[in-house]
Amino acid sequence: MTRRDPSSHAAAGITTTAIADAALTVIRTAGVDGLTMRAVAERLHVRAPSLYHHVHNKSELLDLVARNAFDQFTADTTAYDQLRTVDEWIELTRSGSLELRRFYAEHPGLAGLIQAKATPDRDRGEGSRAELVRAQIESLVRIGIPEPTARHVFEVTARWSLAAVVAELTDDLFAEGLNLFLYGVRARLVT
Repeated sequence: MTRRDPSSHAAAGITTTAIADAALTVIRTAGVDGLTMRAVAERLHVRAPSLYHHVHNKSELLDLVARNAFDQFTADTTAYDQLRTVDEWIELTRSGSLELRRFYAEHPGLAGLIQAKATPDRDRGEGSRAELVRAQIESLVRIGIPEPTARHVFEVTARWSLAAVVAELTDDLFAEGLNLFLYGVRARLVT
């Protein structure tokens, strides 16, 4: 009987979730620029070729990270179920944006990666990111904002927040810019 090489993906029990989690750990310590197949493999205690069963190259690894990054970001999607006014949505979005900024600050380069990979239909998938996007859009629809407008408001808000994180604004500038941006969103939705 032949024994399997313990570093093979089957013997090691590697999953795409484990790869994404390991990649985020690498990003936390080395940034997106320091993310390599070898670094992820080392984190998983396997050889880099073992990863190729799940991701064929760095581009696919970056796609996987972009899709799964939010699984490590804990957001209370049920809080959006309780919203009854645009002002409540603004406040919850403000606090969520500040939390998200802290998350991105812990993962250098991740906001730029997410910005580059963002798609307008990101709420149609699975996972915590899609759940959070759906919760935000559905809460706006529930308080009377037409769905196309709700989707647009979410998309613009998410993109502004990511762009502000990528620009590496100071805490004060980010908070002030976020307030000004959300006041503009409020004015558009309430009129």
